[in-house]
Amino acid sequence: MSSLEERVRDKSLLEKIIDPLEAVDKIIPRKGSIAFSGMSNTGYSKVIVEAMKKHVLETGEEYSLTVYSAGTAGIDHEEALSIIGVKRRYPFGASSKTTRMLVNKRRYQVSDMWLYKYNMWLYQGVFDRINGKIDVAVIEATGITEDGIIPSMSLDAAPAMVKAAKKVIVELSLVKPILYGLHDITGPNDAWRIKGVLDRVGSPIIRIPRSKIAAIVVSSRDDQRGHYTGGSIIDEKVAENIARFLDEEAESDPNLRRDNITLQPGAGPIASILSSKIVETRLRVGIWGEVASLRWVDALGDSVDGISASVLYTLPGDERLKEEFYGSYEEYRDSVVLRPQYISNNPQILTRYTHITVQQAIEVDVYGNANISHIGSSLYGGVGGSGDHAKNSYITILALPSRTSSGIPRIVPYTFHTDLAEHDVDVIVTEQGWADLRGLSPLERAKRIIEKCAHPSYKDDLLEYHDTLTSMRGHQPINLEEILKFMEKHGINLS
Repeated sequence: MSSLEERVRDKSLLEKIIDPLEAVDKIIPRKGSIAFSGMSNTGYSKVIVEAMKKHVLETGEEYSLTVYSAGTAGIDHEEALSIIGVKRRYPFGASSKTTRMLVNKRRYQVSDMWLYKYNMWLYQGVFDRINGKIDVAVIEATGITEDGIIPSMSLDAAPAMVKAAKKVIVELSLVKPILYGLHDITGPNDAWRIKGVLDRVGSPIIRIPRSKIAAIVVSSRDDQRGHYTGGSIIDEKVAENIARFLDEEAESDPNLRRDNITLQPGAGPIASILSSKIVETRLRVGIWGEVASLRWVDALGDSVDGISASVLYTLPGDERLKEEFYGSYEEYRDSVVLRPQYISNNPQILTRYTHITVQQAIEVDVYGNANISHIGSSLYGGVGGSGDHAKNSYITILALPSRTSSGIPRIVPYTFHTDLAEHDVDVIVTEQGWADLRGLSPLERAKRIIEKCAHPSYKDDLLEYHDTLTSMRGHQPINLEEILKFMEKHGINLS
C-alpha cells in the first residue's frame, strides 16, 4: 500500500496530522452535531469514533450529539456510537443490536429518511434551520490532493456532508489503495448532464478549501464485517426466480431490448447472488443504484455493461474479491463509477433510464404493501433509498423469502407499518415463485400474491382470509378480526 507521503500530496497539510484523541479533544464538540460518511459497512469512521468512545470510558464525560450518518456502518462503529452519548440521529441504518435496543427504548430520537431527500437537505442547508449547522464531518479518504479529498470505497453522502459542515476531519486509510479516478463528484444540479451509466461529468475528488480541513488522522483499520450474511439456499432460490422473471420479460417486452436498461439490485445476499444469475438471462443492463457488491464487479462482461453506485461493499466470504479489486482497481475505472447519493438516487436520472429496481422487505401484505424497516413496533433497519428507486422505476420488484428462518410468515394479511405502498410495487418474488401484479385490482393482487408467493405452510390460511374479503364491501377491504387471528396463530408479535 502507498505511504503516507504519497497519500498527502499537499505537503503543507502534513502538519494537520494529529493523534485521534487529540482530534477528539480539540475538534469534536461535547454538545452539537457530527456527520460520519460510510455506508453498507464500508468506508466508515473507525479511529475517530473509537477515540470518542475511549474518551468517554476514561473520563466519564458523555457527549450530547446529533449524529448524521450516510448509511449502515460496521458493528464496531455502531457499538462505539452507542456509548458516547447520541441524542438524535439521521437517518437510521444501524447494524448493531445495541443501537437498535437504544432506539427502541427511546434513549435517543431517530428520524429516518429516504436517501435522496436526506442528501438534499444536507446540501441545501435544511438541517441548518432545524438543528443548526453541522460542527464537524468525519470523512474516510484514501488520499488528499492540493484541491480536495480522494474518497474511499463509499462516496455516499460525503460530498453533501463536506458542504454542510463547519469543519472536516479526514480519516486517512492506509489499508486501501489511493482510489484516484474511481469517483465522479458533482453537485445535484448537474444531474441533467448524465445520460449514461458510465458518464463522468464532475471531479474525481471532493473539493474542499484547505482551511476547512481541521485535522487528518491516520487509520490502519479496514472495514469490519457488518450485518449482512453470505446468503442461504433460500436466498439463492429467490435470486433464481428474479432472474427467471427478468429473462421472460426480456423476451416479451421490447422496452427491455433497448439501450439504457438499468438495474438496481439492492443490498444484501439476494442482491449479490443475483449477479451470478443475471448472466443466464437475455437481459443486458448497466447497474445503477446506491449500493453494489463487489460480486457485480466480477460479473462485468456479457450481461453487465458497467456499474454506477455510491458504494462498493463486500459480503462475508468475498474477501478475495476485495483484495483483487484493491490490487487492480485502475483496470475498472472505465467500467465502474462511484457517485454521491444525491446523484445515484436522483429521480431525474432514474426516469431517464428503463430502470428496474429490486427491493427487499421484512414482510409484505396480500395487497403488496411492504414493511422494510420494522419488526412489530420496533425499528430494525433504515429505509435507505428504496422509495427513491421504487417510485421512479419502470419495474419495481420486491424480493424476500416467504418465511423467516424461525418459521414466521413474511407474506401476511396486513402490514401494520408500511414503507413502500402497493402502488409502487409491480412484482413480488419469493423462493416459491413470483406474482406479476401490474394491472390488477386489489383483490386480484391479493389472490395472486398468496397463490404464487406464500409459503405452503400458510397458504390455506391466507386463502381463507382472502375469501372473507370477497364477502365484504369496499374496494380494498380489511378484516381486522381475521388479521389478528392469523397473527396469533402464526406467532407474529406487534410489540
